[in-house]
Amino acid sequence: MTTSSPNNAVNSQITDSLAVARQQYQYNYTHIPAIAMVDELPDQEQFTSAWFCLLAQVVRIIFINTLIVNRGNQGSPSVRDDVKRFILEALIKGAIPFQVGVVARLLQILPQFLIKSISKDFREVDDLLFSLFKEGGITILRDSLNRVVNLLYKDQPRGHVTNLKDYEKLLPEIPLPAIASTYQEDEVFAYMQVAGFNPLMIKRVESLSDRFPVTDEHYQAVMGSEDSLSAAGQEGRLYLTDYGILDGAINGTFPKEQKYLYAPFALFAVPRGSELNRLLRPIAIQCGQTPGPDYPIITPNSGKYSWLFAKTVVLIADANFHEAVSHLGRTHLFIGPFVMTTYRQLPPNHPLRILLHPHFEGTLAINDAAQRALIAPGGGVDRLLSSTVDNARVLAVRGLQSYGFNNAMLPKQLKQRGVDDPNLLPVYPYRDDALLIWNAIHQWVSDYLKLYYPTDKDIQQDAALQAWAAEAQAYDGGRIPDFGENGGIQTREYLAEAVTLIIFTASAQHGAVNFPQKDLMGYAPVLPLAGYLPASTLKNEVTEQDYLNLLPPLDQAQRQLNLLSLLGSVYYNKLGNYPEGYFTDPQVKPLLQAFNENLQQTEDTINQRNLHRPSYEYLLPSRIPQSINI
Repeated sequence: MTTSSPNNAVNSQITDSLAVARQQYQYNYTHIPAIAMVDELPDQEQFTSAWFCLLAQVVRIIFINTLIVNRGNQGSPSVRDDVKRFILEALIKGAIPFQVGVVARLLQILPQFLIKSISKDFREVDDLLFSLFKEGGITILRDSLNRVVNLLYKDQPRGHVTNLKDYEKLLPEIPLPAIASTYQEDEVFAYMQVAGFNPLMIKRVESLSDRFPVTDEHYQAVMGSEDSLSAAGQEGRLYLTDYGILDGAINGTFPKEQKYLYAPFALFAVPRGSELNRLLRPIAIQCGQTPGPDYPIITPNSGKYSWLFAKTVVLIADANFHEAVSHLGRTHLFIGPFVMTTYRQLPPNHPLRILLHPHFEGTLAINDAAQRALIAPGGGVDRLLSSTVDNARVLAVRGLQSYGFNNAMLPKQLKQRGVDDPNLLPVYPYRDDALLIWNAIHQWVSDYLKLYYPTDKDIQQDAALQAWAAEAQAYDGGRIPDFGENGGIQTREYLAEAVTLIIFTASAQHGAVNFPQKDLMGYAPVLPLAGYLPASTLKNEVTEQDYLNLLPPLDQAQRQLNLLSLLGSVYYNKLGNYPEGYFTDPQVKPLLQAFNENLQQTEDTINQRNLHRPSYEYLLPSRIPQSINI
């Protein structure tokens, strides 16, 4: 009989724990072909009760707002009565299972919770709902929720509007977003390119191709006769957004109306001068990739509604690229494989796993929920975005697969688009604030890794780390494009860059593209998720009603408001707020303190910047969650 040494026993435990993890975290490449996702969500990856509590607070507001809009004309003297009437109708029609004692108590406390959001009531509501659905499990609960939602929307307003004020009636309890009063202004349209929901598209150009034949006449009508296209290009003041990736997309029809997706060009320029507050100005738009009668050049001088129509076409394209690529593909689906690889290859006591674990909380759960509901046939993407759901999924895959890891580092991304120089593009809040966050994370990660890897040789000899890197890029693993150095990780400098990108994407980058969904994208007139007239409408003079018919009908606008308000309102955990005592190594404590001090300095700097520019708050550290969980 042999007796194992303590080290052998520890190694055996590690081997066993990884074997279990590899059974629990298995890859699936068909949920969204051919992206690596978790096959079945492990129990430990389910959302926490604290997360559900936050979600419930948001759902409560959305429910009451929707109930008032859709049922508020039934003569009830109070919202409480509306809520009770709705619950009773849901019970009678079988949307909610019936148990006498449970239902009686729900009727007693659910209206109170929905109206006042009392936390103790939430816990009791949670327990009561569990008792209703415990026999049937999650499938019965999901089916019941679908029936409740369908009942809630049964009497919603429908049809295209004849006045923009009609959209305001959708917000009796939700405040009208601040941008609702300014979104038609050219300055606001241009500012969205550098501080909006998708401030990632604009790139500097020296000249334009024949596919977008803007002339000096077009340019000078906006910028003045003393400026020119060639001068702006040579001086680094000319900027383009090109949505060519959307060309040829299949237009959707779900749930019933024909929708349109566009592939426009939009040209912007920075005025001459040395002032630090020179803002971009929009010059011209072409609503397709091929010039000609169907896609004329539209400028601010083309007529009020033609110009507004063209700007809206650009925003619709931007929204569809944002949701599929910038948001889903390049944050959610980008991080998901790293969660899998980390738990499958790095033992629980590995320093890199310890560092990354808090930045992965909720990610597999929200990705799994998205592929099952949001981007499934009949889900929110199918209903609200312009193209078919299959086309949107393909776009997400193309967006991710073209996003090589080693070129995705923030400084490289900015340089590749030619937007890294503040002397050429003075006002770019996303760039300036994101770099502060990037540098703070990089310093924290570099200092942390130095504790465990004094030399590059230590990196090279860490078998678990090398296995992690190999699986992340493997075809039967994470399928991360362009990851690693010569098939592995050779230097501490590279590892620090790689880990910085992972943490930055899971926190700040996701925050920058997720939370504007509520403030900038939820209100349909500001940002339609789909167009309802073809771009060829611009061949003729566009009327006000043409513009209104381009916008979503009221039923779609209400669904858009509700979904994006939900996605943009759940702030669970905060960057730098690791659980108390999480890092057991005492050497980490001063490094973490320095990181949080750096984040506070960043917060102060951004607040100061916002005193001298149109406010941009999505990269304030206090508003950045630690992980992708919504």
